[in-house]
Amino acid sequence: MSTRPSRTIRHALGRVLLPATIGILALAGLAGPAAAREPVDPSTLNPAPPDFFNAQCYAGAGGTVCSLYFSDDPFAGEPSGIVCGGTELLVSQERSVVGKRYYDADGNLVQRHFRESMSGTFSNPDTGLSVPWIQHDTILHNLSVPGDLGTGTIKTTGLEQRVSLPGGGTILIDAGTILEDAATGDLLHEGGPHPFRDYFANGNAAALQPLCDALD
Repeated sequence: MSTRPSRTIRHALGRVLLPATIGILALAGLAGPAAAREPVDPSTLNPAPPDFFNAQCYAGAGGTVCSLYFSDDPFAGEPSGIVCGGTELLVSQERSVVGKRYYDADGNLVQRHFRESMSGTFSNPDTGLSVPWIQHDTILHNLSVPGDLGTGTIKTTGLEQRVSLPGGGTILIDAGTILEDAATGDLLHEGGPHPFRDYFANGNAAALQPLCDALD
């Protein structure tokens, strides 16, 4: 995608409402040790990694590999889209990303593979109560048309959200696998509990009732 990968809490919460130091293994075909790798100017690639990705790109076997890392500006007190008893909950978030972008021999993007780590809180402005949440997931976007971010499939795996009580204990967990069509956003496959998607995509208000109860 031409901007930050989209599965922030805003995307996970469904606008369709929906730090990391974890590395992703380099492509086995990279030529030689790091000191001997041939650098590639990111601006020559299609699409070029945004500047804030801090991309470092090198020529590999059959193409180019770019390593990236960045953190979003944190936010707090934003509308979440979750309504409990007529009151919309507020959300805060911090997010960091590490990953790689793979380009073919013509410099066209063929795959994005990254891991994001997020944390924050949900709060009820009426009761003043808040609960923490975390998210650790991996995104794999295989483009069916090289260079066109609006093609192919996007697979998300891992912990998409765990909402906890301040003193411990799990309120809600959203985890497993989601496979979507990059062009349409249509769900192709789903595995595991996904109460947030059920709430926003399917209109099931009961899916997030445990969260509402915890903040009542």
